[in-house]
Amino acid sequence: MDDGISAIILIISVFLISMFFFAYLFTELFLVFLLIAFVLISLLVYTCTLVITTKWDKHRLQKEWEKVEELEKIQKRFF
Repeated sequence: MDDGISAIILIISVFLISMFFFAYLFTELFLVFLLIAFVLISLLVYTCTLVITTKWDKHRLQKEWEKVEELEKIQKRFF
């Protein structure tokens, strides 16, 4: 499994566990949950953005490499 996807799963699971503990069991600590949720949601957005840009960059690099290989095949035919 990709590291980015596992990080997203980990962030969501920590969010759900903290929601269970701080919102349902310890209702007095709801503000702590809000602080944790703020940090985890911003971390989740950053991680998703990082995963998307990495996948897009890898895809773009693969397309460019295919073009280079095609040009090399064409040059070998003529020389």
